[in-house]
Amino acid sequence: MKSNLIKKTLGVLTLGALGLMATGAQADWDRGGYGHGQSGHAYQQSQMFSQQINARQDRQMERIQAGKREGSLRRAEFRELMHEQREIRAMERYFSADGVIDAREFKRLDHALDIASHNIKVEKQDDRQARNAYDPNRRFN
Repeated sequence: MKSNLIKKTLGVLTLGALGLMATGAQADWDRGGYGHGQSGHAYQQSQMFSQQINARQDRQMERIQAGKREGSLRRAEFRELMHEQREIRAMERYFSADGVIDAREFKRLDHALDIASHNIKVEKQDDRQARNAYDPNRRFN
């Protein structure tokens, strides 16, 4: 009789422990972790990556808008630069679809932002607009 009581007690305790472990694993998945020991760290790092990318892209958008206001960007150049920014946003959305941006994805986004920054600089410093600004045949501006 005593052994049946012990077996039932151990069974109930085992089921309770399994239930608590399952709840803890589910809570970890809800935070964006993958169930590994460092899931909180991976999630925090992903948030940091996302903030850095968004801040850089916001600065680039400001530079593009300033170039448009100052007249250093032609309409076609403005459209090309904006298209490039939309492609980077789409890449970021694709990478963060699983809830985490890992280091490899961040590196790819960072490289794309480097290229976009260079393109903004080149287009804003393009002297052809200034030389052709008062040309009576400025069909191509």
